[in-house]
Amino acid sequence: MDGDTRMTIRAGGEEAQTTMGAVAGINKALDKASRKSKRTPMKETEADKKVTTQKDMRNSFFHPKNGIDTKFGKIDADAFDDPRIRRKVLEWRDKIGGKVGDDRLRHLQRLVKFGIDRAMILQNHLRDIPALYSSDRAEIMWSEAEIDDFVAGAPPQVGRILIVATETGLRPGDLVRLTRDDILPTPHGRRIVLRTRKRGRLASIPVTPRLAALIDDMPKHQTYLIINKGGEAYSHENYLGDSVSEWRDKLKMRKELRLYDARGTAATRLLAAGAELKEIAVAMGWSIKHAAEVIENYVALSPQMADGIGDKLARLRDTTGTKL
Repeated sequence: MDGDTRMTIRAGGEEAQTTMGAVAGINKALDKASRKSKRTPMKETEADKKVTTQKDMRNSFFHPKNGIDTKFGKIDADAFDDPRIRRKVLEWRDKIGGKVGDDRLRHLQRLVKFGIDRAMILQNHLRDIPALYSSDRAEIMWSEAEIDDFVAGAPPQVGRILIVATETGLRPGDLVRLTRDDILPTPHGRRIVLRTRKRGRLASIPVTPRLAALIDDMPKHQTYLIINKGGEAYSHENYLGDSVSEWRDKLKMRKELRLYDARGTAATRLLAAGAELKEIAVAMGWSIKHAAEVIENYVALSPQMADGIGDKLARLRDTTGTKL
């Protein structure tokens, strides 16, 4: 375990099914599990979700920087029978971090189960590992100063990711496929209209001045709002979060900040603009409960909100003579 940490599955002294073969087997199982009868046609959003699941898994295995095949692609299968593999896997998962790290681990666990089912691996030392990522991140959001610092310090194509995310509140899976065709005129400006991939809800998002400037600066031949340094659309949504996290660390910003937290920032802007709780929930695709949690934390954490409440109390005192 102290040497090279790459893996080729071998059994009985001969190379057996490789990681690529395991992926094919897992994908076949996914296809079978998600296949619908002819009498119950699959909805478009359900089909998209199935394709996304398989795409996520392939990305977990073959990511060139920290994929399963890159990290464990040439280790003998019996290395996974050694209890120390758990520490190695946790170090790998923790270095990736967040939901992406949890997804990589989950897919590796499926590969290990695949090996156990075929008697390539005898022990499962990757059971019962708690997740890093918590879906309850209502109190984490990007401040305006942090957004400005990030955009100033990161490469332009990475800064665009955060700008579009904080101005629209869209999830990474929707950001990565956002194009000019999703932008429609309104009587007084423009809006983004698209059906969200996760819940299939139709979102209608006003184009803010900052987002409008970004769109207007796009070359005429550019279709996608977010592109990589080669001028192409990102091949997977995880690359957006990876890029933001990489430059967050390079700029020595708060470690807990992630691309997904830009949604909280977008929601609080709606609040500041006077939107009601229900309107915020509908715009963001949240439950009323989660929207309330985000807004509650914003009120507690935002100095601007505290100042605004103070000003309102002062005006009430002046107009009514009430001692507050």
